Amino acid sequence: MGIIETEAIVLRTYNLAEADKIVVCLTRSTGVVRAVAKGARRLKSRFGAGLEPFTIIDLTYYEKEGRELVSVKQAEIKRSFFSLTQSSETIAALSYMGELVLEFAPPHEPNEKVFRMFRAVLQEVAQSPEELSALVRYFEIWILKLAGFLPDLRSCAECHRKIEEGALGYLSVEFKLHCVECSPRVGTTLHTSAHAQLRSAQRLSPADFAKSVQGLAVAQRGEIARLTQGLIGRALERRPRGQASFN
Repeated sequence: MGIIETEAIVLRTYNLAEADKIVVCLTRSTGVVRAVAKGARRLKSRFGAGLEPFTIIDLTYYEKEGRELVSVKQAEIKRSFFSLTQSSETIAALSYMGELVLEFAPPHEPNEKVFRMFRAVLQEVAQSPEELSALVRYFEIWILKLAGFLPDLRSCAECHRKIEEGALGYLSVEFKLHCVECSPRVGTTLHTSAHAQLRSAQRLSPADFAKSVQGLAVAQRGEIARLTQGLIGRALERRPRGQASFN
């Protein structure tokens, strides 16, 4: 408890009273935190633009035992993505990714891998906005993997034999992967290109993954989207807000 300093990504804000804001952040060292920023809505606020959504900041906050909300003391901008707010599609995509963070990352539970992954995707969206759809797919794959909901794509769930990357497979209704020999050929067919991309995403950077899917047909990209979004819906038992925009 006490004063905590950490790198953070602002996910969203809410107005509070006449001059304050509630700020929801994904922090590097303490996970998701919800904080009150006193005076943040004033014209000459000491926070300036440091609490705008999807800004990467150095956050200093005070945490008091027994209280869910912490208090923002300082927010210094490390990188602003203000230019991304000019596109409604980009705003929707970032909001959707922020929603998934809040769904899969419990409050006050540190997960540096989630933080570093989200930061890397944000930076790549700014660098290559034309690859937005591929970067959303990359984010979905990784948030599922880090939360423990991505199925094992390396071996058959039935016979446990290794399945080569890019091989044809079948996903059962429980989203478990079966090889051709073990599957009754029912459920979701995981075609070779989709299998290869799902596997490669787990070892590539966001930029390299976006390049790797450039040659895929619309149908093949759609197959990956249906799979990741089906897994997300199964894990949450509902469709998260904003998902429909990125099928």
